[in-house]
Amino acid sequence: MKKVLILLSFIFLIVSILFIIKNEKSQDLTISFYSWENSFNQKEITEKLYIKVLDIAYSTKLEIIKSNLQEKPKDFIPVVYITNETMQNVDFSLISNAIIQGLKNYEFKELQIDCDWSNSTQSNYFKLLEDLKTKLNKTLSATIRLHQIKYYTKTGVPNVDYGVLMYYNMSNITDINTKNSILDNDIAKKYHYNFENYKLKLKLALPLYSQAIQFRENKALSIFEGVEKNDFDANFIEISPNLYKVLNSTYFKGRYIYKDDVFRFEDVKKEDLKIALEDFMNLTKNRFDEIIFYTLKYKNKFDLENLIKGKI
Repeated sequence: MKKVLILLSFIFLIVSILFIIKNEKSQDLTISFYSWENSFNQKEITEKLYIKVLDIAYSTKLEIIKSNLQEKPKDFIPVVYITNETMQNVDFSLISNAIIQGLKNYEFKELQIDCDWSNSTQSNYFKLLEDLKTKLNKTLSATIRLHQIKYYTKTGVPNVDYGVLMYYNMSNITDINTKNSILDNDIAKKYHYNFENYKLKLKLALPLYSQAIQFRENKALSIFEGVEKNDFDANFIEISPNLYKVLNSTYFKGRYIYKDDVFRFEDVKKEDLKIALEDFMNLTKNRFDEIIFYTLKYKNKFDLENLIKGKI
């Protein structure tokens, strides 16, 4: 009997230690936010911020949109968004010069580049990153998608100081049959490969936003960000979970929509965020203990401090 009690006490001690270690690990996680608006005017910001300062696109020429930062938080990290079409059509040196010119009015120690590169643009994009790293002599990070880890031998690993895994936008947003293009943990699990072989140290980015995708004759037309479920009023009928059909042509969020248009409502549940976070923590040991939430405007959607501690 005495031996049994000693054994039970030992088991209880081990379980308690493991619980404390896990809880301390969660408490060590820090929270930061993206700001992705084309303007920024918030004062007295205490959160660590990654602020989009440049949008770089290409139609018939290089197009650069600068964000209007009326307020500049101390020590924020500027982010530059570049379309893959730009990397397909413009030499890296021209893009690099445009970025450096666009950053002239900012004081920063670190820069982040956001581009979902493809096999055809890999060489040009990686040269851009190397050129920026050399000329700026700053800490440089790049956003990474799940498929770029699973297939890293084909997609390559950018030569930057660290990566940010964008754990959202992982499904085909234009397919009406997609369940939730923002965050679908079942889809994410299909890409849970090669994390142990991926050499780039990672931070994790998770979504907080909601949206609705407008379809007409099964073709995606528009994205309405910030839509809530109760926005689908008497002008809509729910035809299947999260799919709403327009009953009468009307205005919706300031835009005219037509009868028989279909909207897919997409949102992020805190339970799904917890699963995504736990999956990431279990997948990779080569990581930072920082979670970047997209975006700052939705920071009060959940109690994020308790969410990252597992207290949902």
